[in-house]
Amino acid sequence: MARPPPFRRFTHPDGRQWEVRLVGKVVELRITSDGETVERKRTFDAPVLGANDLDALVREQLAEGFTEQTPPDWKRRLDELVTFWEADDPGFDADVLRSQLLAAGEPLAKETIEKLTWWETGQPRDPQLTRAWFKQHIDAILPGLLLALRYPDEQVLLHVDAFLSELAEPGLIEALLSIVEHPSPNDGDRPAHMPLAALLSTGKPHEDTALRLAHALDQDDFRIRDLAAAVLAEYATDERLFASLWRKRTVARESDGMCWAMMRAAEVSRAPELRDFLKWMQKSARFRTPGYSERLGEALAHLRNR
Repeated sequence: MARPPPFRRFTHPDGRQWEVRLVGKVVELRITSDGETVERKRTFDAPVLGANDLDALVREQLAEGFTEQTPPDWKRRLDELVTFWEADDPGFDADVLRSQLLAAGEPLAKETIEKLTWWETGQPRDPQLTRAWFKQHIDAILPGLLLALRYPDEQVLLHVDAFLSELAEPGLIEALLSIVEHPSPNDGDRPAHMPLAALLSTGKPHEDTALRLAHALDQDDFRIRDLAAAVLAEYATDERLFASLWRKRTVARESDGMCWAMMRAAEVSRAPELRDFLKWMQKSARFRTPGYSERLGEALAHLRNR
């Protein structure tokens, strides 16, 4: 689903504010005066007619003494990302990340946000060009990449997750756990990709992280449970981490993601407790996808040989 364009913003010396944008065939207006905002819409038979009307309205406002104050696209997107963070996780200070990125200089901040748009769905740019530039400037622009963990485009989220996983930087953990514990609503306009690759790259969870992942297994949101289970499974040779996962074995049957985490835990730890769970998976029609049945069989074979 395409995102609506931003409003163009105009201000008057007397304090009035006037905003306009074209969404398809509809011209949307927001007029603010004396602290009150009035919204209006004009619908046309074709987008080109709406565009003509928007241009005429803009000319009228400029003639009346309004001045355009529309921020550049890159700064608008940067502010939008901070707004997403604040909406999803008010306890995470995303404004600090914005300040850190801007402290690197507007040219670098602008380039960072613009290159993220190259990764958006349908962009013809070579993704490797963006990756190479990010690696070259990583010390300065990392805060921008962390903000992009809530970017409203699935392709960008996938690329950012993969890129951050290459850094293998433990310092990313707080931002990553914010996504795990406070994911975006996944309402169609904002996809909710969970950064599993990046989280795994930070290494074996320390005590506080392990406790937070164990708590995440108790959440109602299956996305949170699945990701937490996947991380714990990768380090299931640690008895404490395995115990956190194993205590949820009954709930795990409700989620394919948690089931596969249990199988992964069996591959990693070869814990005999998992034998019955894997036998149940083997009998279930849910897990007879080509390739996975063989993997289940191999995992069970290892457990039988213990």
